[in-house]
Amino acid sequence: MLPAYPTHPSAERNTIVRYLILGAFLVTAPLATGCAKAPAVAPREVARNVRVLELVATSLAEYHEIAGPVGPVRGADLAAEETGPVTALPAAKGAVVRAGQVVVEQERTILRAELDAAVAQLKTQDFNLDRARQLHQAGKVSDFDLLTAEGAQAQAAAGADIARRRWERAAVKAPFAGVVAERHVELGTMVAAGQPVARVIDPYRLKLTAYVTDTDIRWIRVGDSAEVTLGEAGERGQGKVTWVGAEADLRTGKFPVEIEIPNPDLTLHSGVIGRARLPRNTVANVVIVPRDAVIAGDAGPQAYVVDGDRAVLRKLVLGEDQGLLVVVREGLAAGERLVVRGQRELAPGSLVNVTETATAVDGTVPGDPEVVRAAGAGTRVGTGVAAEAAR
Repeated sequence: MLPAYPTHPSAERNTIVRYLILGAFLVTAPLATGCAKAPAVAPREVARNVRVLELVATSLAEYHEIAGPVGPVRGADLAAEETGPVTALPAAKGAVVRAGQVVVEQERTILRAELDAAVAQLKTQDFNLDRARQLHQAGKVSDFDLLTAEGAQAQAAAGADIARRRWERAAVKAPFAGVVAERHVELGTMVAAGQPVARVIDPYRLKLTAYVTDTDIRWIRVGDSAEVTLGEAGERGQGKVTWVGAEADLRTGKFPVEIEIPNPDLTLHSGVIGRARLPRNTVANVVIVPRDAVIAGDAGPQAYVVDGDRAVLRKLVLGEDQGLLVVVREGLAAGERLVVRGQRELAPGSLVNVTETATAVDGTVPGDPEVVRAAGAGTRVGTGVAAEAAR
C-alpha cells in the first residue's frame, strides 16, 4: 500500500512522479550493473576452404604456333596434249586412281589409223634394211645403199614412235596414285591441246605451308615434330618439318616453312587452315604453377602458400610461360603447398582448411570439367611436366 499523502492536488502529482522515478531506477540498476561486469567475447574465426598443389621441381617445354593453308604434298592439274572430243571418262570425280590410270580419254580413231600405218611402214623398212645388209656383206650393194636403207628404217621407227605417243597422249593419265579431286570436262566436250581437264591429288600426304618471322625461324629445324590441328573441326594429326626457307619473302619479310602430315587413313582434309605447334625451348629444374594461382596487383605477382593452417602471401618473380602454366623464378620452392583454388578469398594470415590436393600440375583434379583440364598440362607442356605431375 502507498503511504498516506497530502490531498492537495499539486502535492499529489509530485509524490506520484517521485515514486515512478524510484521504480524505474530499481528496474534498470541491476541491468546496468550486469553489463558493466560481463567480459567481451571475440568473434570466432572461420577457416577458408582451399585446394592446394604440392610443388615439385620439374621442366617446362615452350612451344610456339604457326598457321597456314593445308594442301596435298602432290597435286597435279592435268591438261590435254591433243585436240579432240572427250569420248570416255573412266575415273569419276572422287575416284581413287593408280599411277598411269586413264582419267579422261579423247577421240583416237584417226590417231589409231596413223599409228597402224606408221607401224606397217616400219615393218617394211625393217625388211629392206635386213636385205640391204645381206647384199652389202655379199658385195652386191655399195656402202651408200646400206646407209640409205638404215636412214629409211630409222625414219620409219621415229614416225611409228611419234604416232604411238600421240595415240597414248589422247588418253590423259594420272601421274601418281591419288584421288580425282576435280574434273573440268564432260562427255563430248571438245578439248584443245593445253586445256585443263582434271585435277589429281595425293591425299595420303598433306602439307602445311606457313610463314614465320626472323625471331621464330631460329627455333625451327628440319625434322622437328609438330602437333597439327586442321580447320574449324579441329582434326588432329602429327607432322614433321620438311623444309625451312633460307630466304625471307621480299613482300612480307617472313620465312616459309613446310610441315608434312601423313594421312594414311584419309581422316584429314586439305584445303583448310591448319595450326601447327612446334617445340621452342625447354627449361629444366624449375617450379611451375598454374597461371590462375597467381594474383596480379600493384605490388606485382603474388600467391598464397599454406604454412600449418595459415595462408602466407608470397611475392613472385615469374619466368617462361606456356598456356596456363608459368615458371616461378623466385618466391616459391619445391615441397611447399600452393593455394590454387580459393586464393581470392584469403588475406595474409587467414585460417585455411585444405579440402583438396591437386593431382595435375595445372591445379586440377579428376572431377574438374573437361574444358578446364583440356587446356592444362596434358596439352600445353611437354611429357617431362606431365610425368612429374603424375608422380
